[in-house]
Amino acid sequence: MTKHLPLPKRLDTSGAQPLAQVLLDRRGGPLTLDASEVEVMGALAFEVIIAAGRQWDLDGQTLAMGPMSDRYVAACDALGLRADAPWLTGFPAAQGGGA
Repeated sequence: MTKHLPLPKRLDTSGAQPLAQVLLDRRGGPLTLDASEVEVMGALAFEVIIAAGRQWDLDGQTLAMGPMSDRYVAACDALGLRADAPWLTGFPAAQGGGA
C-alpha cells in the first residue's frame, strides 16, 4: 500500500534536512509526496527530493508526486525540473515536441 507524505508549506534551506530524515524513515516502500500546500520550495529541498526519487528507483520502489500547488510547479519550472517527477530530466512537453 502506498503511503502519502504531505509536504510542509515552507521547504527552504532550513526544511531540507528534516525532509531528508522523514524520507529516510519512509524508505523501503512506495510513497506519494503531496505538494498541494507548498508555498516556498528551495533548491536544496529539491535536491533532497531528487535524491529520494533516485534512491527509491534503485530500491525498486515507487516515489510519486501527488497533488501539487501552483507555487511548487512554478519553482520546478524556474529550476528546469519536471513537476511530476523532478528526479527525471526533461519536460513532458519537450519530449512530445510541444512549443
